Amino acid sequence: MHKIATAAIAGVGILIFSSACATTEVSASQGACTFTWSNIDDRDVLTAVSEARTLAKGEKWVPSMRVLRSGVAQVTGVRLDNPQTAITSLGERVGHSLAPIGQTYPSKGRHGENSFGAAGRYVVYQVAPHLVDADFVVECGGKRLGSGQATSWEYGDSGGTAECDVKTGDDSRIARMAAEVAC
Repeated sequence: MHKIATAAIAGVGILIFSSACATTEVSASQGACTFTWSNIDDRDVLTAVSEARTLAKGEKWVPSMRVLRSGVAQVTGVRLDNPQTAITSLGERVGHSLAPIGQTYPSKGRHGENSFGAAGRYVVYQVAPHLVDADFVVECGGKRLGSGQATSWEYGDSGGTAECDVKTGDDSRIARMAAEVAC
């Protein structure tokens, strides 16, 4: 089976990516599948925060994380022989390597022991980077199979720390949200 990795601009700027539609020789006779993506929502999402804690300089801390939002990489709607091809196509469309189907967020054990260079009140947070929800229409072998939705995020862990009551420093939107929630 051949995997096609071509892209074309069609219509009013809709980007179409092609990839192999199936993994078995029987299904491979269907030919290449084309995914047309729409309603793409790509954003960083705060998924977990620790309690805020006052620490001395160099003090070590293993925070307990409170989950704010969880999810799973998935494809819903049309039945595909290999739904991972939709996630792969979406990743090519948004320019990120996306988590495989079945992967969950937030990951367990993201934050081990933390040590801080200055005394202060801190919160640790976790992020699902580039969480993407998108609708698609899929055609295989020139025949429209149907439509669906894919959800995934940039593969890997992401997170950080924020200091409570400090207006300077890490001024990212996610760090500010974590401080607002936990401090």
